[in-house]
Formats: sequence, structure tokens, C-alpha cells
Amino acid sequence: MKKGEITVKILEFIFKTAETSFDIFNAILSSGYGASYSEMGYRLRQNERKRSIEETKRQRTQNYHNILYKLKKDGLILEAKKDGKKVIAITPKGKAKLANLRDILSKNRKIPSAHYKKESQPFFTIVVFDIPEKERRSRDWLREVLKNLGLEMIQKSVWIGKIKIPKELASDIFKLKLENYVEIFQISKTGSLKHLT
Repeated sequence: MKKGEITVKILEFIFKTAETSFDIFNAILSSGYGASYSEMGYRLRQNERKRSIEETKRQRTQNYHNILYKLKKDGLILEAKKDGKKVIAITPKGKAKLANLRDILSKNRKIPSAHYKKESQPFFTIVVFDIPEKERRSRDWLREVLKNLGLEMIQKSVWIGKIKIPKELASDIFKLKLENYVEIFQISKTGSLKHLT
């Protein structure tokens, strides 16, 4: 292709597309000098998609850094070194804020708070559940509750501890219609197993 033809192609492309010079230059370079208008248009659209993806990634990264900066500034997280690597840890103030936000969110979602009054007892309580995937939020809530009460996880859905199950928790299990998926047992001093729910 002669020099004049290249100029014509560039001018036609500019006339028909009204794009930035950088985009036009990239489209022409990636298409080659002998490319037709449609090939250059295709390359231009490809470059625009690529730039859009990169811009989205850049914005997400920037948003992430902005959030981290704000959390650090508010004293909710801190940066520390562990084994020569930079790690981010939550501060006591951050833990309190997290608990507060979880309570607010759980109220908004009609999921009860995950915090109940903890009361020890001399014998074991075993909680077993098999909550379906469609009730995942409720299942995650129950795990958080059991963890907060101080029960230990034996398997993801089997927890044990010398903790009395609060009446409010039993009531909330019924309110969330989980009674068919949750079993609570108590082992008495004599070793007998008593079914509570």
C-alpha cells in the first residue's frame, strides 16, 4: 500500500469513527496497513473492550485501596509484619464495629442477632444440623451463634460444648423455620441422651 493510500485509510477511519488518536493508532497498528475499514473497526472495538476491562480492574483496585485506607484511618484495621510479609489485622475497635454492623445487617435481613447470653453447665450439649443450601444465610447464622456461645465444631454441622442453649435461640430457630433441620441433645450426668428440640 502506498503512502497516500495509508493516509486516506487513516482519514476515512477518523472521519467515520471520531475516535481518539490513540485508539485509531492502536486499531491501525493491530490490523496492519492493508486492513479494510471493517477490520480496523473490529480492532478498535477489541481495544475498547480491553481498555474497559482494564479500567474496571483499575477502579476496583482503587476502591479496595480507598476502603483499606479509610479502615486504617478509622482505627479498625492495622498493618503489621509477619514472617517478613505485610499482613492486615483487625483491631479491637474493628471487632466491635464488625459485631455492631453484623447486628444491624442481621436485623435488616430478618435474621436474628448471632449473640446470645452465654451460660455454662456441667454436662454436654450437642447440636446437629442439616440446613439446605437455599437457607444458607440461616445456616451461616447458626454456625456463628454456636461459635459465639463457645461450642466447638466437630464437623461443620456438629457442635458440642458444656453450654446451656438459650431459650431465645430455640425460639429463633422456630421463627426461622429451621426446627426440622436442627437437633439439640443434652448428655446428662448419668450419660443418658436427652433430645431438646
